[in-house]
This record gives sequence, C-alpha cells and structure tokens, in this order.
Amino acid sequence: MRVALYDHAKLYREHREAIDAAIARVLESGQFTWGEQVPAFEEEFASWVDARHAVAMGSGTAALTTALRALEIGPGDEVITVANTELTGIAAISAVGATVVWVDIDPESRCIDTTACEAAITPRTRALLPVDMYGHPADMIEMRRIADRHGLALVEDACIALGAEIDGRRLGSHADVTCFSFSPGKHLGAMGAAGACTTQNAALADRIHKLASDGQARGRHYDPKPRIGQHHETEGHNQRMDEMQAAILRAKLPHLDETLAVRRAHADRYTERLVGLADLPGERTGFRHAWRNYVIELDRRDELAAHLFAHGIGCNALYSPPMHLQPVYRGLGYAVGSLPRTERSGKRLLGLPLGPPLSLEQIDIVADEVHAGLA
Repeated sequence: MRVALYDHAKLYREHREAIDAAIARVLESGQFTWGEQVPAFEEEFASWVDARHAVAMGSGTAALTTALRALEIGPGDEVITVANTELTGIAAISAVGATVVWVDIDPESRCIDTTACEAAITPRTRALLPVDMYGHPADMIEMRRIADRHGLALVEDACIALGAEIDGRRLGSHADVTCFSFSPGKHLGAMGAAGACTTQNAALADRIHKLASDGQARGRHYDPKPRIGQHHETEGHNQRMDEMQAAILRAKLPHLDETLAVRRAHADRYTERLVGLADLPGERTGFRHAWRNYVIELDRRDELAAHLFAHGIGCNALYSPPMHLQPVYRGLGYAVGSLPRTERSGKRLLGLPLGPPLSLEQIDIVADEVHAGLA
C-alpha cells in the first residue's frame, strides 16, 4: 500500500531503542503486574493532561465501564450520549445495567448537541457521556453547566482526543471522569490494549482503582516490600494496565507533543489541498483539535473510497452506520430518521490517513488521489 491508514511497525521502528529498553527493564525485573511502571505512568500522564489523578486501565472500554461503576450508575438509570461512536462506549453503559439514550450531534464538530442533550434529560437520567469526535472536543464547558444544573454525573469519552484543548486547557479535568484509550492506533499507542481514567477527585480515583484491581488498594502506589495476604475492600475486577504497556507508554509519552504537531501539520495540508472538494473538518473557536482522524464528508463517499483503495490509499468510514441503527441495538426502538444529523454524517464521512509515521509528501499523494477520484 502506498499510504497505509496505520503503520504500527514503522512507528515502532522510529522509537525502537526507547521501546526495546523499556520492555527489557520489565522483563529483567520479573514484575509483570503490581510493579513500579504503572504508578509511574499514572503520575506522568496525570501531569501531562494537568489532572490531579490518573488510574491506568487495561483498555479504554475498561476505563468507561469502571468510571460508570465508580459513579454508581446502574439499573434503572439513563445515560445520555451520541450514536456516532464505537460500540465499546455504548456497551459500557449496558454493562452497568443502565439504559442508553441517544441524542443528535452538532453538525460542525460532530460532537454531542448540548441543546438536544439537555432536552433529553428525564427524572431517570443519572449521567451524561459526551464523546470527543475524531479529536475535536465536545463542548465540555456547556456540558459541565448542564450536569451541574441537573445534578448529573459527567463522564467524558476522550479516547480519540488525547491532547485536545478547550480555552488552552487540555482534556482530562473537565468532567467528573475523563476516559482515554491507548490502543495502537491512538495518539499515544501501546502495543496492545490500554487506557486510563483521570479525575480531580481523590476519593473517586481510589474507588476506580479498587474496582479495577480486584477490590484492593494494592498497587495504587508502588511498594517494593513483599505483601502477605490480601485485603479486598469492595468487589472489583482485574482491569488494570499491565507493567509492559505502562513501560512502553512511558517511553512514548515524551514524544506526544511532537506527535500532535505532526497531526496538526497533516490536517492543515489536507485543508489546504482539499478545499472545495468536500465538507472539511474544522475547529470551533476556543477549541483545539487533536486530529485523531481527518474526516471529510461528501455525497460520493463510497465511490471515492473505492478509488482510494484501488490506488493503495488507506481510508475508513468510522461509525457508519451509527450505533442506533446497528442490529445489536434494534430493540431500543431508534428508527431511521430519529437522529437525522448523525445519520447524514454516517452516510457521507470518510477518514483519511494522517499522523506519524507519514510524511507531508504522503499526505500530498492522498490529496492527489482524492482529486483524481472526484474528477
């Protein structure tokens, strides 16, 4: 393929020395769980996003599910969110026994429509779960106001928006809990599944940790002394990040600002090259996009995708069709036309490759083929 959507092997080669050294340290220590790497990563990551507390998780899905559990969201409760997202976020709501309530999106950012969100609140609503789409933040300032006005929990799905900002403040402390994913294709990618929760609330951070650590406080802070016996304070699960992934993420975290700069440069080049060919993504005033994906919208989406694939260009149609029209959720009663802006976007969107390890020359190759495919 001339331009792959994701090239994890090449990205590894660019950071091979640091990653190999990190892996070797874990292997030589013999501590694959409950070691020093996870607590160290939690401290460094919390500092990077300017949050008081971070809890390293086994995946972004585990982060979302555990955040809802920690906030005591459960059967009989409703959680308002969007349908143009991964199954994992919706499944997290179902996993705790709550009911999914979908609302439409803002057409500019493709994030949750805050007016529609507030209109959907009922006496059963317990939490709001905005998703930061493709790297553009949801309006977390207004979402915070809505949550506070109605006494609701606010959980932010920032799994594809690490590094995004609102009014110069990085995502990670706007919600009661912010959830991140570090799967290989994300801004900060592990070599497997990994995620994190961040919060400003120390008691909530401890509860998330225990729920993800078999109900134990063990491992919250590294202690090299041997521990005798077990102490389960609550009923939890094994959803913690492992030492290997934490070590790899620590090796890559110092390069995250550089990664974000490359993504922004690629997005700027696409915008320069593709203006007038499709509906292009942008940034709302006061918001800084993290550019997990460069997603265009056009009526000839399928035709263009076929042309790009035929010419060795990776692309994808993320969240198409949206979740409320997927067979698994047919029983919730959301028919075609219930979320018109979400549905229109789902039929027209196409994600183009960007970010490390691609070059600006490769971005130009993609842009050239978009022009050719629409000629």
